[in-house]
Amino acid sequence: MTVDPKALNTRCVELFQNPNVRLRLWNARMFWQVGNQMNVAPTALTDPKVDTCELEVMLSAAALTDSQCAAELDKREPGRAAFIQRQIREGMRPLLRSAHQA
Repeated sequence: MTVDPKALNTRCVELFQNPNVRLRLWNARMFWQVGNQMNVAPTALTDPKVDTCELEVMLSAAALTDSQCAAELDKREPGRAAFIQRQIREGMRPLLRSAHQA
């Protein structure tokens, strides 16, 4: 299954608004290009810095919901989705690949 990049980014933005994700106090600047803005509106999160498939797996794990991209990520790199999910469960934030490497 190939995922539409815009739809995947939209899912990531929605997951980023999840209360369980917000508890982690992550700033959108960590994952999206937002210039010098600190408090960015969700509608401005259109240019990801990181691989959106990895981001979706990470945010889904933090939101305590099933990932829609884990299988696709594991096709590219077996075990990567489980690694990201494990890092989140253990209270860490895994280093995600750049959007330009994906």
